[in-house]
Amino acid sequence: MKELEEKYLDVLEKHEWRVCGYTDDGRVELEKYSPAGEDFIICLNVENFPEAVAEYSADFDVDDHIEMWIEARRNGVGGVPPTRELVTDAEAIAEMLQELTGALAESEAAE
Repeated sequence: MKELEEKYLDVLEKHEWRVCGYTDDGRVELEKYSPAGEDFIICLNVENFPEAVAEYSADFDVDDHIEMWIEARRNGVGGVPPTRELVTDAEAIAEMLQELTGALAESEAAE
């Protein structure tokens, strides 16, 4: 089973991301809480990790994320914040992903 390099683990720790575990198919599960308290979890390839994070960040759709939670609220999921807070939170998640992408790129450039 592949695991992340120490330099990547250091970047994750510095930016308050936590490794939840590794999958049998070569991926790592990462977790971070959003400002509104969402337990945001993503699963990415260990191989070419910085590129996987950058791709996930580029593909993250703030509007889709907001809609997912509005739909969840409509379907009876409790504890979903008001829409204004969902918007702010989804934008914060996008920023968290962009910051992680930048930090990983910096760690690669430092080599």
